[in-house]
Amino acid sequence: MADDKDVNELANAISLVIRALLVAGRKGQPAEGLLPFNPLYFNMLRLLAEDPARPSDLGARLGVSKTTLSTAAKALEKRGLLRRAADPKDGRAQILSLSPEGADVVIAIKRQDTRNAHAMLSILNPDERAAFASAFARIGAALNAPD
Repeated sequence: MADDKDVNELANAISLVIRALLVAGRKGQPAEGLLPFNPLYFNMLRLLAEDPARPSDLGARLGVSKTTLSTAAKALEKRGLLRRAADPKDGRAQILSLSPEGADVVIAIKRQDTRNAHAMLSILNPDERAAFASAFARIGAALNAPD
């Protein structure tokens, strides 16, 4: 297992990268100017692009409370990015899905994510890029694995 020095160095590096991306998001045009930067909104839209979902299921996947999810969904719906419909399996429940405008925003978010990744990887040599991308993918998969 990593010693404390490795853990501290990684924690500091993660903090610097997050700070840089947050500052860039405030200064620039996140999602190409289609939606102000909000990590919850961006993650909701990305997940709904993969598969429409009940609000409770989406909240569970994102690890947020029902109230937080409801507030965010209403904000995205007001912007015309989400749609609500009755669940065909249970008419009492609702399903959230992307509107066509929401799908356009997800495409813009993915382009921005790609530009951010390119900027980060561009300072590494090819071997370092491959090792970093592989290790980071493993970490992401492990952190998002079902309990």
